[in-house]
Amino acid sequence: MKKPCPRSSSTSYRRPSPVGTDLTSPATADALCATTFGPRWRMAEFHDGEGWSFWASDVLPTGTRCWTAINDQPANPWS
Repeated sequence: MKKPCPRSSSTSYRRPSPVGTDLTSPATADALCATTFGPRWRMAEFHDGEGWSFWASDVLPTGTRCWTAINDQPANPWS
């Protein structure tokens, strides 16, 4: 399983997905992306698209699951 770590409205890259218990805070998730891809990268956020959608450039195989954060609900691995 792989996880996107995009910049908002930009390119999505995937890395081997951590288990949810490894994502203990937004800072930890963002640091994982920054360590893997560079200092300007962060974890995807549910609202990175328009309203209730996520937009980024990438090709995900059908059935792929990934972690994304959401900033207005207690529905994150660290919540």
